[in-house]
Amino acid sequence: MMSGYTYAVARVRALENGLLSPGRWERLAAAATPEEAWRVLSETVYSRWMENRSPYQYEEVIWDELRETAHLLRELVEEGGTAAESFLLAYLLKYDMHNLKIRLLEKAGGRPGKPAPVSRYEGDQAARIMADPKWAELTGGQAGGDPLARATLTFEEKDFPDPQELQRAVDLFYYGYMAEQSRRFPPALREFWALLVDLTNLRILLRVKIMEKDRGFLARFLLPGGLVPEKEFLPALDWSTEEIRNWWFWRPAGKLVAGLEDFSVLWRVEKAADQFLTRYLERFRRQAFGEEPLFAYFWDKEREGRKLRVLMAAKINRMPAEEWRERI
Repeated sequence: MMSGYTYAVARVRALENGLLSPGRWERLAAAATPEEAWRVLSETVYSRWMENRSPYQYEEVIWDELRETAHLLRELVEEGGTAAESFLLAYLLKYDMHNLKIRLLEKAGGRPGKPAPVSRYEGDQAARIMADPKWAELTGGQAGGDPLARATLTFEEKDFPDPQELQRAVDLFYYGYMAEQSRRFPPALREFWALLVDLTNLRILLRVKIMEKDRGFLARFLLPGGLVPEKEFLPALDWSTEEIRNWWFWRPAGKLVAGLEDFSVLWRVEKAADQFLTRYLERFRRQAFGEEPLFAYFWDKEREGRKLRVLMAAKINRMPAEEWRERI
């Protein structure tokens, strides 16, 4: 296992050279048109997906790159470690849960959605599991059965007239699964996930406050598995954003507060949370073995894709730079 991850980390170190550099981001941001930004992007690893595609197909290009990254890392994890104990593979399950939501919403007569091409599973295995979950549940080879099969069996038997309720139920299933699995994860990634859950719950609290809903509504959406118990978020709903900020300073992810004076602008809180988690992963950049550097690289690719979406959408819609540049 150790030597396998040593090889995997060496592969990832080479791949990190393909991440977009600050200079490349400056050139992309300075591009006057979508076509010019597209030409700059064609000088990067994304070029392998850009043939016969226009700037208006940036979503497909970004997804193709992330899909290929997930495929490679999944192979490296399965070669170098125990898949059942892999944090990265469990993390990738979120994309399959997204696709399960789309499948269930379409079956309920909802508007068709676009599935994510990224998966915890190889090839079309996820689609086959959702098509025949009882077989996959029996043969999943995991304690408690295959999680996607379990989720499919659980939710296909229920009626969800409200799409929001379906999405809430699937999210709770996934976060509950991650909480159950966390004891198997490397300690540092277990802590990373708990901090991610805390920051997600903080954003849920702030959104519910803006919506002017009550504690009962908030309690239904808070997620399990964080370092801060869900019940601690409930009284904060009645506080001002300044009081919430002061309270959060003493929580495990309290460093988020540094440089963030106002908790009332959600996108700034989301950006600060993303930066906080990225800084947490920095400690693994030079680690010579283990799963942590592999996940840190995937996290970087996810962030890169999100920023590219903002940039390309801004260029196509001719948004003024002051409306989007700070977000990336």
